Amino acid sequence: MHLASLGRGLRLGAAVALAALYAPAMAALVHVWRTDTYAGHGMFVPLFSAVIAWTERDRLGRAAGRGHPAGAAIVLGGLGLLALGTVADSVLLQGVSVAVAIAGLVAWSFGLRCLRAAAFPIAFLLLMSPLPRTVVAAVTLQVQLFAAAFAVGVLRLLDLPVYQSGVTIELPSMTLQVAEACNGLRFLVALLVLTAAFAQITQRTVADKAALVVAAIPIAVLANAMRVAAIVLGVQYVGPEAASGTIHNWIGKGMWGLTLVPLVGLGFLLARRSSPKVGPLEEGIA
Repeated sequence: MHLASLGRGLRLGAAVALAALYAPAMAALVHVWRTDTYAGHGMFVPLFSAVIAWTERDRLGRAAGRGHPAGAAIVLGGLGLLALGTVADSVLLQGVSVAVAIAGLVAWSFGLRCLRAAAFPIAFLLLMSPLPRTVVAAVTLQVQLFAAAFAVGVLRLLDLPVYQSGVTIELPSMTLQVAEACNGLRFLVALLVLTAAFAQITQRTVADKAALVVAAIPIAVLANAMRVAAIVLGVQYVGPEAASGTIHNWIGKGMWGLTLVPLVGLGFLLARRSSPKVGPLEEGIA
């Protein structure tokens, strides 16, 4: 009994020490969420993980058992990532280390079975880290070019005069440019996080959850291209004011709202397909 109490006290002390060690990293993450346009979704992530852990507390409680010493090694690995992220001034590594350290603490305190049961809310925390700038740089131009080409294709289908040069779209009335701010990458990242949360709530199998999240990528890219096309059409038929201000904002909001329709529809179709079938005898049971 004395050794068990000592072990619990040690783990509790480790949790308090980890909270103190990670305070600067969490402050850095909050700052990035507030200032980086590609990381604003991050503040939603720990809240949703906490909600999932709370709603599944009974299942997690049943899975809890004796702590596993491997958890301590995982915690040390998380601290190593924290140190590396601090030295390299990488908020990405510091964010990843938070999830790793929490995973280790769960395994150390409640065992590997409990860690497996808590896999989603812990793994979901990885999404609170900012998108690497190398990824943004590698993807941005390609998405911009696709959006410009899509918009030009729509105008040509309508037999409207238009010329494209890279991300520049030339109309008779004015010249437009698909800027980095219009690449749709911010919405894509936020949509992936939202879809992952939605998939966890609605889907029964890992395959269906993954299918729903993967489907969000082409849907978001196409929605952004359609948004750019709608803005270009607005400029053609309404005037230059459609390229900014109220009309521009309403086109964007409307298109992003429409993006949720196929994702929600696909989610319910997948959930209905994988739901257990009820036989004739079972239907009559009250």
